[in-house]
Amino acid sequence: MSDSKNSKKRVFKWTRELVRFAINDGKTQQEIAKLCRTQQSIVSAWYTGSKQGTEQQLKPLLDEYGHRLRRNTFKVYWFLDTETMQRTIYRVEGKVILSQAFYDLRRDYRGKLIKKIPEFKLVIHHQGGQNFVIIHQCRLKFKATNEELEHSVEDAIWSSYHILNCMDVNTLLKHVDDYANQQLAKYPSDANTLPFLIRRALLNHGIPIDDIKEYPLVDNLKPPIGT
Repeated sequence: MSDSKNSKKRVFKWTRELVRFAINDGKTQQEIAKLCRTQQSIVSAWYTGSKQGTEQQLKPLLDEYGHRLRRNTFKVYWFLDTETMQRTIYRVEGKVILSQAFYDLRRDYRGKLIKKIPEFKLVIHHQGGQNFVIIHQCRLKFKATNEELEHSVEDAIWSSYHILNCMDVNTLLKHVDDYANQQLAKYPSDANTLPFLIRRALLNHGIPIDDIKEYPLVDNLKPPIGT
């Protein structure tokens, strides 16, 4: 069998993203099923990410939306070693699904809030399927004065001291939960809300999570008899 025939039967790892483009463009799951010559239940599984289609099945969607998949979004990060002043630049592809900063609340001697200074930040990219990149950042400070670096470009004030690839949703959630428990002791409000924020971000981007209590919309509800 030729390579071209094999590729048509190969599972397409960007199935969920492709279907989401079509849904966001106004197509219903029934319309997508008709285009791809399959059942609506299959399209539903594609949409949730529980199943993936083949290039042959998805050809009508690839013809219409494939160009969008090739527009890889990316962000540029850097790490600055304040001892040696050596810098490393990183280019990370994938959509940012969470970007959360954690603030030191500076107060005066009376306890009145003066200003909020962001000190740490967690950024998560989704690269499709079960692939994520987690970036740990800290606020850059001048070595001599310990004052925070200021700049009009917000990304420039953060040093990305740890970048981690994560290949599984459950591993991602455990890492974020551990980060909240272990690294955010100074920020109790953030430590308690971060586990909710990451789960909301995943669900908002169509990424399924285990142990979520679902309340789906029920179609064609009939009124009680006698009303």
